[in-house]
Amino acid sequence: MSNSIKPLSSDAQLSLRNRAKAELERLEAVFSDETVREKIDKFKDRFSICEIVYKVILEDHQFNKTGEHPQRMQISMKQAPYALSYAGYDYERDLLSHLFGAEERVGRRSVKKIRDLLSHSLNQSAVNELINREQELNGYMDRFLDKVRYYDSVD
Repeated sequence: MSNSIKPLSSDAQLSLRNRAKAELERLEAVFSDETVREKIDKFKDRFSICEIVYKVILEDHQFNKTGEHPQRMQISMKQAPYALSYAGYDYERDLLSHLFGAEERVGRRSVKKIRDLLSHSLNQSAVNELINREQELNGYMDRFLDKVRYYDSVD
């Protein structure tokens, strides 16, 4: 059985091109607002730091568990509490859920879910949620990073 693609009619092609153009115009409008663009960039950069730091721990945890270095690491609440506990951290599960969880309801999305929506589709409701919850979301990331930064520090 062949996986041939059906050609689009000229009307369907025009409709598809118009949808692509409308999306381009929406994205350009979002990015034309310097304040919004800066908030999105800072948020995504901050989460990237959290993710990369966490993956240092996850990689060691997975190697210890399987004897192999993982080819690909995904963040999941199924392993985050265990990997971080393995490293000796005492994170509250609630904080980890706010960071890495799978919650997708508007107003309750995790930091990771908002980052995913901003990165992969620049979803307008995610932009709005970031703006409305910016301080809260940054607080979760700050608490995570502060524990890594200061956990073994002597004051």
